[in-house]
Amino acid sequence: MTAVNATSEAKRGGVLVRVGSVLHFVPASIAIAVAPAPKIARVAGAPPALLGVALHDGDVVPVIAIGDGHVGVMLVCGYMGEKIGLMGGRVEGTGVYEVDRDAPDAVVHAGERATTLDVAAAYAGVQGEGWAGRWRA
Repeated sequence: MTAVNATSEAKRGGVLVRVGSVLHFVPASIAIAVAPAPKIARVAGAPPALLGVALHDGDVVPVIAIGDGHVGVMLVCGYMGEKIGLMGGRVEGTGVYEVDRDAPDAVVHAGERATTLDVAAAYAGVQGEGWAGRWRA
């Protein structure tokens, strides 16, 4: 076993996404792919945050709005064993970033703090009232 240099900076891999004016970080453990904006099939009666469903690599995935919804690319994430698509943010980078010393759940890029995107909250926004699991096979 080798010793870790105490002066080395902690780093995390992932995707930087700007939603409105706020920079967010999606860890590589959640982010699966950055894909072109897909053709989305709207689901009648769906909550507003559920833009619809789309195909990604042969799978039907729910597409959830973050920020401006239909703009930008689709960030495909794994959440609770499922693939979900997030749209409305602008991907600003992928790579390995320094962990913010003052906020271990955030990273720093070009002097700006990027807080971890709350994928659970986005997912929860389309759940309930009979919608839970509707897109599962």
